[in-house]
Order: sequence, then structure tokens, then C-alpha cells
Amino acid sequence: MKQIAIYGKGGIGKSTLSAHISAAMALQGAKVLQVGCDPKQDSTRLLLEGRRLPTVLEYLRRTNPSGRKLEDVVERGFAGIDCVEAGGPEPGVGCAGRGILSAFEMLGSLGLQERGYDITLYDVLGDVVCGGFAVPLREAYADLVYIVTSGEFMALYAANNILRGIRNFEGGGFRVGGILLNRRGIPEETERVNRFAEAVQIPILLDLPRSDVFMEAERRGQTLAQAFPDHPIAAQFGGLATAILQGGWSFQSRPLDPDVLESRVLGHQVAVPAVPPIQGLPSVESAPIGALGNVSRGRYWSKSVRSQEILHGCAFNGAVHTALQVKDSLTLVHGPRSCAFISEHGRGASARRNWFKHGLSPVAALAAPLHCTAMDERVAIFGGGDLLEAGLDDVIQRTPNAIFVATTCAAGIIGDDVERALTSRQDALGGLSVLPLKADGNLTGDYMQGIIDAIVGIAERFIDPDQKPEGDFVNLVAEKNLATNTEGNFQTLKGLLGALGIGINCRFIRDTSTEEIRGFKKAKLNILASEDAMGRAVRDFLVDRFQAPFLEVPYPVGFGSTCLWLLTLGELFGKEEEARALIAENLERYEQGIERLRPAFEGLRVLIVTPNQRVDWLLELALELGMEVVKVGILPSAWDDTFHTRYARHLPVITGYTREQRDRDLRELVPDLTLANTVWPTQPADCRVELLPYCPDAGFFSGLDLAERWRRSLLLPPREGWRDDL
Repeated sequence: MKQIAIYGKGGIGKSTLSAHISAAMALQGAKVLQVGCDPKQDSTRLLLEGRRLPTVLEYLRRTNPSGRKLEDVVERGFAGIDCVEAGGPEPGVGCAGRGILSAFEMLGSLGLQERGYDITLYDVLGDVVCGGFAVPLREAYADLVYIVTSGEFMALYAANNILRGIRNFEGGGFRVGGILLNRRGIPEETERVNRFAEAVQIPILLDLPRSDVFMEAERRGQTLAQAFPDHPIAAQFGGLATAILQGGWSFQSRPLDPDVLESRVLGHQVAVPAVPPIQGLPSVESAPIGALGNVSRGRYWSKSVRSQEILHGCAFNGAVHTALQVKDSLTLVHGPRSCAFISEHGRGASARRNWFKHGLSPVAALAAPLHCTAMDERVAIFGGGDLLEAGLDDVIQRTPNAIFVATTCAAGIIGDDVERALTSRQDALGGLSVLPLKADGNLTGDYMQGIIDAIVGIAERFIDPDQKPEGDFVNLVAEKNLATNTEGNFQTLKGLLGALGIGINCRFIRDTSTEEIRGFKKAKLNILASEDAMGRAVRDFLVDRFQAPFLEVPYPVGFGSTCLWLLTLGELFGKEEEARALIAENLERYEQGIERLRPAFEGLRVLIVTPNQRVDWLLELALELGMEVVKVGILPSAWDDTFHTRYARHLPVITGYTREQRDRDLRELVPDLTLANTVWPTQPADCRVELLPYCPDAGFFSGLDLAERWRRSLLLPPREGWRDDL
């Protein structure tokens, strides 16, 4: 079986030529299949006396997979030609390219190509605009590609683009069958096309004059072979059909550079402007986030996006995990069920760990107010606007105080218009606040970027900028969604603050409500949970947009940091006496803990390997326990890039540390103890490794609690005995 594809600019006459070529080949005795790959679904009408076929995609949408039959989408036309139309979505919605892929997959699964055709002809949408419409260029579908053009510049520009697409799929063989000239009657048309053909070294196989005979045949819903079989133009198609059936010719794809194309076709030189080099990420002053207003987020980027690194996690997950922290809201996921499931599972797993560890209510921990539009392949093809509107109707009936609409990759790629769906439901919404979170999966960034964008959007929508501070309250900002110690750290901070007579106004955004967010500015001060890249981005936004004052010190880790943190708070709130009393109350316990643990650690050589950018609490602990720090290796971090330490002059600290350096240092420095965030496959058998938390516990005794765990581990042999069982 031979397979050919007909490509060219939209409106250039591909469908007309395709039908005429199929008719000519069928009249020469070939068993022909013509597949229309255009949403206009008009490729085969001249073979069917003007009738339009039901399309494969419409059939796919309304027919259960178990009930699909090939004869429902294949119709016999003129001269025994079998006709198929792939079809596509309504203009402006869905993804027609994905539709082509789905149509081909369905036809293949139903055994279309097993019918014994001599030749299959694919009539494809105007240009190679995406991977879906490039499917017929692949070797599995088309042996040769014929390009239809006229002498108009845009038609030749499209022809050159098609050559570029063919080159991407050529592999080891030549795939271009030739150029088919369909004249428009413009000046110098022949000369232009000849210059192009000569430049790309591909011959013109068919030169069709502009003729009213085509219009007359089309009025009858027929090709020339049926309506006017003796016309000279019908003979031209017969000659081309003979050449194709005998094997045709194949030529290498040699597309021209755009400036060369224009100078060759138009006959004059084109000045090409110099392209300035790209310098970092482009500045974005504003980006739409909500249907009812735009959100400034120009310079509030996650570390991975800002540094143009591999993205860590999915922005959709980050946005959803943040939205789910607003207790009186519902989150509607516009995407596949699997996306909603994975997101809920990640959030639920973290909630369960906190439940087991900190005794949270199982209902509060496990019940995620998450709903999903359940997009599938059909929705990706035909658009999900109706599905999104139905999803909105469902969540509106549940009367939450707010609705968040989070978009996945599928919704973002096909361009579903969330704001249009919201506009269509304005009457039903009433005064209900609805905020689209246009995460589009990971198209907008990584997990941290999703958190930042969600926080920015929620803040813009709900925080009352005119609210005045009331009483001695603080806000806790940018707590970690998935860290297992988030709730434990909250309880620690709550206890420390309570001892100073300071209350917590709002956890922004963690286990909170729209009303608490609205009163965000009631707090006199804001405390950042972690001063990493994400925390700083959130802090910078709140300072810029709401002039929110922040404590210079984030959550304190270890005794020294906690003392400084309390003294600073005491000074700001006039609670110096309470702060000093609290420090004195815990000092004796801390000193006793150090004295009790020092004998187990004193003199041990320790190597520290971590991506954590804040390690002073750890170095302070190691020195107080009497350990010799042989080296501190700071690995590249996915979350931060601003390492600093007050111990840089006193200890061997290496930034940009590599895993190769770690392995070499283990051999050469021979530490008694290695502190790292993870074990690794090449770890030596006799290497004693103890784990560091990515998110350390807050408070006076976080270091002591960790050291107690190390002490118990030191009582065990470095190599587990079961490894020697064999």
C-alpha cells in the first residue's frame, strides 16, 4: 500500500486537488482511501456528490468504545473510493491537532488499513501548525508528501514551512513528492513558483490553470473525472495519478531561510534586523489571574523559574495545595481526574502524617474540598467550556464563601477560557467570590511558582488594604504545605508567642478562612516561616502591595536563634521582660541537654553535606557538642540560592559542592559522622550517615532533639548486620 499526503496553505485548493487525484487513481483501477484531516470536513464532498460525512471525532464523542464500527465513519464514493473525514471542534475551542491524533488512533484500532487499499491519500489542514497536523508527515502514514501552492507569497511561505516540517520527519529517506501549482492568475505567478522550485530543488509536477470548469463541476458536487471526463485538465490529473501509482519521485526537503525565501520569491534583498541576545527571564509587569481583576506578579518568581532551571514539581499542585488551606472555600480543578487525585493524594498524605504526629482532627486532616471537571480526551479535542460551566454550577450549589478554579496542563494547552465561563455564570454567582488560578499544570512554572501565584491572587482578592492594626497580633506567612513538621512548628510558635502575650491573627495561607485573610492587616507584624526563595517572594509581594511589616528573623531554629527572635519580638512589642524570662526559663534545660549529650559527640569528626542554605543552627549545635567540623558542603538547592553563614571564617565551608566532592571527602577526610539530607547508592558500607531535615523544627530544643536521635544511632554499628546474611 502506498500512502501520500497533500499539504498546502489554507484555501489553496488542497481538497479539490485531493479529490481529483483520488478519482484519477481510482479510474486507473486502484483501490483508494481518502482521509480528510481538516475540521472543515469538506475533503471528500466532491467524491460524494456534495454530501458531507459524519466525522470520526463526532462519532468518537458520542459513541461508546465498545460500540464503535468502521462502517459508521467510512462511506463509498465515486469510482469505489472509500471516504473518511476526521473532523474537529468548533472554531476557537479545543485542540484540532489532538483530534487528528485521536481520529487516527481510532481508525487504526478499528482496522481501517487492513482493508487492502492500494493507496491512501491524506488531505491535511493548511499548514504544519502543530504536532497533530504533522502526523501524516510521519513515515508510518505517508510515504510521499505533495505540496500545493500558488504564486502568492503566503502560499509559498506555507510551502516552505511544510518543507521544514518534512525535514523533521525525513529520517534516512527523501519524502517530498513534488510541487502542485494551482494558479490564482496573479502577475508573474509562473516565474515566482519556478524560482521557488529551483531554489528548493523540487520539480513542479502539476500546473493547473485558473478555470471556471472547476466551479461548474463543484456545483454538481463532482470532480472533473465524473462531470467532464474528456476535459484536458482531467487528463492532467490522470498523468499525475499514473506517476503516483507507478511509485512517484522523491526529493530531499531543503527549506529556505525566511530572508532567502523572500528575496528569491519577490526578487529583492531583505534587510534582516539583528536579534539581541536573551538576557535572563523577561520582565512581566502584570499577568491575568482572576476574572474580576488582574494581579501584579512581575518579579515574584520561584527560584527554578527565575533561574530557568529544571522545574521541580507542578504549579497546578502548588496552587491547589495553597487554595485547599482556605477552609471556607471550594476548589474546582479544571482538568483530568488523575490530576485532581494526585494533588489531593499529596495533600492528604501530608495531612495524615500531621494527624498521626500532632493529633489533628482526622476530619480536618483528610477532607479536602476538591472538585473536578474530569476532562478526558474528548474534552481536550472539543473544548471544556461546557464542562467547566457545569462544574461551576455544581460548586455554586454548595454555597462556599469562595471558589478557586485551578487549571491543569490540558486546560492550558487547549486554551479553555475560564473567564468566559465565569462571565456566563455571573447571575448564579451573585456576590460569591471566584478566583481563577491559572496554573495550567506546569506551563506557568514549578510547585513553588504555583504557591506564589495562588498566594498573590488570594491576597489581592481578599486582603482589606484599609484595615488598621489591632492589638498585639502577628501573622504567620508562607508555612510549608507538605512538610511533616508544619503543624508542630505552628504549635511551638504559638506557645512562644503566647508566653509573650502575642496572639496569631492569620496563618497566611494555612488552615485559615477568607475572613481571617480579609483581616490580614489587623496584625502589627508578619513572621516568615522560612527565608528561602519562595518565602522571600511572598514577603516582597506583601511588602510592595500592602506595606506589610516583617520581622527580620524568620522561624527560629535552635537555642541561639530562638533567643534572638524572642528578644527582637520583645523589643518591638514592649515585652522585653517576658522575653528574657522565657529565655532564662529554658536556658537551664538547654545547658543540661548539651552537657548530657556532649560525651557522645565530643571529638567526633563530622562532615556536613546539605542543600539547606541556612545551617548556622546546625553548626552552633555541632560546636557546642564538641564536634570537629571537617567540612561543610552546600549542595545546589532547588529551593534557594542565597547561602550565608556567620561561621565562614572559622570553618571550611564550600558552596557549589558536588556529589563527587562528597565521595572524595568521605575517602580522604574519613569523618566519624556524616550529616546529610538523604542516603545515596554509592554510600560506603562503613560510612555512618545521619539524616538532616529539609525543614528543621523551630524552637529552643530543635537541635537537642535531633542530637538525641543521633546519640541513639551511634550505639548501633554503622553497617546493618542483615547485609551480611548471605
